Amino acid sequence: MKRLYYIFGLSALLLSSCNYFEYDNYEAPNSGLEGTVVDRKTNESLQAEAANSYKVEYYELSWEEAGHANTQSRFFWGKADGTFLNTKIFAGKYRITLKEGAFYAPEPEVVYLKENRLTRLDYSVIPYARVNIDEITLTGSKQNNLEIKYTIEDTEKEVNTEGLDEGLYTLSEAQVFISSKSPNVGVNNSETKYTIRAKKEFERGDYEPGVPFQVVEKNVRNLDPGKYWVRIGVRTANPQKRYNFSTIKEIVVPAQTVEK
Repeated sequence: MKRLYYIFGLSALLLSSCNYFEYDNYEAPNSGLEGTVVDRKTNESLQAEAANSYKVEYYELSWEEAGHANTQSRFFWGKADGTFLNTKIFAGKYRITLKEGAFYAPEPEVVYLKENRLTRLDYSVIPYARVNIDEITLTGSKQNNLEIKYTIEDTEKEVNTEGLDEGLYTLSEAQVFISSKSPNVGVNNSETKYTIRAKKEFERGDYEPGVPFQVVEKNVRNLDPGKYWVRIGVRTANPQKRYNFSTIKEIVVPAQTVEK
């Protein structure tokens, strides 16, 4: 008899908790946001690094205007090629902000995301700096050292610096990044054993603002044979320590021949 009471009690408990298993009838996100970020001067896509590039912050104004006091902003990362995409946003009125990238952030925009469509936003920004690889040459008797020539350009003359922290527009360092494992080379994917000495540091007075200058780097040495991807990162003393990147170049170090 005690067993019957136990079974009846357990059945009643399960029935009373059925609301925990009700079908979730909330609608899925039904809108999205896409776009590009380009250099205002060159009109080229802003080179970055995945998950270390810039944030696209979106804040739902329509939710706040409906009287919800706990509205919070959300964000997603821009892509390495200067594009961004998020297909999982609810339709509504939003304030969109680009932030924490290696560029002077544009003013926030208010947009209406419509159901079942992607809204496009394209941005033209001034990066903190520019860097381009001019030439990569294999050197040494084994052709396994690199001589890398690259050009740096600061953008101090392109912005109104009044009220800005001097470190934001002052060049601080340039670094070679190299990988034999993935073309997605950068801060989070670089073989530092080859590049630990391939770094240049700058201070005000080392260069003339607004005038591009070339750097010749010879401290990438003793590479093993194989394929490598190379890029240069240059940064200012910006708070997030974000780099402005060159495009990625591919090089091949030849196999060594064995003398008989």
